[in-house]
Amino acid sequence: MKRIFREFYFKNAEKVEIPSRFDRREFGYTPFEGGMIRHLAFKEAGEIKALLVREVPRSAFYSVSYYLEPSFQMMEKGWIGGDLAFDIDADDLGLPCKMEHDIWACVNCGLREIGIKPEKCPRCGESKIDEQNWSCRKCVGGAKEETIKLLDILMQDFGLMKKEIRVYFSGSMGFHVAVESKMFEEIDQMGRNEIADYVAGLGLTPALLGIYPQSNFEELYRKLPTVGEGGWRRRIAQYFNKEEVEGYDGVEKNGREKIAYIYKTLGYSKFKKMLEDASRKIGVAIDTSVTTDVHRIFRLPETLHGETGFLKRRCDDLFRFDAFNDAVALGDEPIEIFVDISPRFTIRGQSFGPYRSERLKLPTMAAVYLIGRGVAKVP
Repeated sequence: MKRIFREFYFKNAEKVEIPSRFDRREFGYTPFEGGMIRHLAFKEAGEIKALLVREVPRSAFYSVSYYLEPSFQMMEKGWIGGDLAFDIDADDLGLPCKMEHDIWACVNCGLREIGIKPEKCPRCGESKIDEQNWSCRKCVGGAKEETIKLLDILMQDFGLMKKEIRVYFSGSMGFHVAVESKMFEEIDQMGRNEIADYVAGLGLTPALLGIYPQSNFEELYRKLPTVGEGGWRRRIAQYFNKEEVEGYDGVEKNGREKIAYIYKTLGYSKFKKMLEDASRKIGVAIDTSVTTDVHRIFRLPETLHGETGFLKRRCDDLFRFDAFNDAVALGDEPIEIFVDISPRFTIRGQSFGPYRSERLKLPTMAAVYLIGRGVAKVP
């Protein structure tokens, strides 16, 4: 893998996307041997590209924050501000396709199988079982839908312009979204936590919609949201307006009448539970810890992901973006490998696997994918 990555960076280092204000950011990388190397700073963009060619990292990163002294230790860097960052990972969606491609391994006896991990190993009864998450088109498609929801909130609710938002395929299982805006860059950790909760729909209660147990119907109806409003009130009205409700035959299209009918039918407690379920479905499945952490580092765009060999790639047209084609950077030169276990997967329209204890030749793009995932090796 290191040889292949070296060849790639030798030919493509100039294509690496250098983040804005790079001289105020911290950089780091994971080598093929040893642990993470952090607290690097550069004055020239060429120095970053030279590092990739010289050190050949397994993965390369940059900080979402800007510092007075980016090469100093964390508490001494002098935080200035930072991008507003979001991470959407397909594994957090709990999609049913996980049973088709995820791999679990017993810590005790080493048994490896494809599917959802059991509570206990069927061979030895051990309960300590490791799980490895893989992705497929369905997974990445689900993450794409969440990203589209996020973009709607950022532009409709926060008033951001498209040019202030950058969307990237992460190189593995989802998408990174970075916002560069003066309006957000100096927001502290607590403020970013509130933004993350808002985007995810956490903490949405009936009271925030004007609904209280003691409200009479007239007061309730007057305060309920409609589809013509903005923010979460619009989303909630739209959600309930699409719900099939037994016994409801109203004609009002703004959503308010149906919400009132549902509330009257269910009562406060059951309606509160239904609202919580709705907010989870409408909200965006982000990793809130990424948005909250001002010291987070992101993968450097147009660099290779060490677990897949795919690129972290900018998505200017998210709707048309195909991760298993557009983010594939390695070629078709055959490499002989031994595969322990692998589910079926597709790269650039070619289908591979499933494999189990097989020695075979695969195109570089597929061989690196399996080696990076830790299920294959060069014999």
